[in-house]
Amino acid sequence: MDFQLNEEQSMLKDSVRRFMEGNCSFEKRGPVVDNGSLESLNWQQFAELGLLGLTIPEEFGGMNCSAVEAALVMEEIGRSLCVEPYWAVAVLASQTLIATRDPKVSAILQTLCLGELLAVLAHEEAAAHGDPAHVQTRAVALDDDRWRISGEKAAVVGGNVAELLIVSARTSGNDGDEQGISLFLVDPKAQGVERRDVRLIDNRWASHIYLRDVEVGRKNLLGAVGMGFGAIRHGLEHATVALCAEAIGVMERSLWITRDYLKIRKQFGQLLGDFQSLQHRMSEMLIELELSRGMLHYALSSLGKGSSIRSKALAAAKAHIGKSGQFVCGQSIQLHGGIGVTEEYVIGHYFKRMTLINSALGSSMHYFEKLAELERAPA
Repeated sequence: MDFQLNEEQSMLKDSVRRFMEGNCSFEKRGPVVDNGSLESLNWQQFAELGLLGLTIPEEFGGMNCSAVEAALVMEEIGRSLCVEPYWAVAVLASQTLIATRDPKVSAILQTLCLGELLAVLAHEEAAAHGDPAHVQTRAVALDDDRWRISGEKAAVVGGNVAELLIVSARTSGNDGDEQGISLFLVDPKAQGVERRDVRLIDNRWASHIYLRDVEVGRKNLLGAVGMGFGAIRHGLEHATVALCAEAIGVMERSLWITRDYLKIRKQFGQLLGDFQSLQHRMSEMLIELELSRGMLHYALSSLGKGSSIRSKALAAAKAHIGKSGQFVCGQSIQLHGGIGVTEEYVIGHYFKRMTLINSALGSSMHYFEKLAELERAPA
């Protein structure tokens, strides 16, 4: 895999960076956060730039780009601390919809590309602990054309502004089985759907979704009954890589902000950047950043390969990047001192975002354990 950016990729990266710096900077995020972390004008510009349909096939109105281009966008989102639900809508939800191969998703994807629909995946549950096959939400068939869904979905990112929920529910089997999981389209305003919005520590919003005897028809079913896990896994794989890319942007910006701070802050009449021990610490942070960048490339290169290779690569990347990101952003706080933990100063917000990235879709410790299990499994 060639990791040198071509001309189109470089132009994409530059244009997204300019857009983020002009519209999604830290100084401008306050009103956006208060509005549920969604600014309609910004979201429409996302659509006009083609970012919402970046990896969606052309037949659905997208640009048919690869995960590499999505990673470039996510890296810039990480650098700017953009709080818009781009990851939840344009990566996780869209990739899950594409993988269902259901004809009815065509219209959904087209409106998603235009910024006219906010769809999110409601899959994660409190008892899952990072296991994507652990689904306790149940969908009971009332007849050949109707189901009744009951259950809870935890911390659905972007759920507070979602106009359409893609809900995973078990139609057969036990809680941890991959078979027997189905996907349903659910209107968040439907009878029996209750939403509790929560503001996360990084100033993004998520929702706990409660489904109490929500009735849906056959038109709401995506794909075949009990065969939804493949689409979920596809969406989660792309979402994991996107999170890793965002983490690179968070780490890189955190590192350079800290470098600039050490160049101007004095202690004992001497610039902090002149202390050799702090130079060594900055070197360690840079090493961890570049190692993490290599792990991102490893994860990207695995997406077109077999399931076993993908699972190992993604587990290794998420584990390493989560651990390294916590180290880099944590050291940034240490090198800033007391100002680093104030709400008004930006560096603490990079640490908070990295903490959420590390815990999203499973922590680094979860993936280290998963990687060990995969290594012990027979070939």
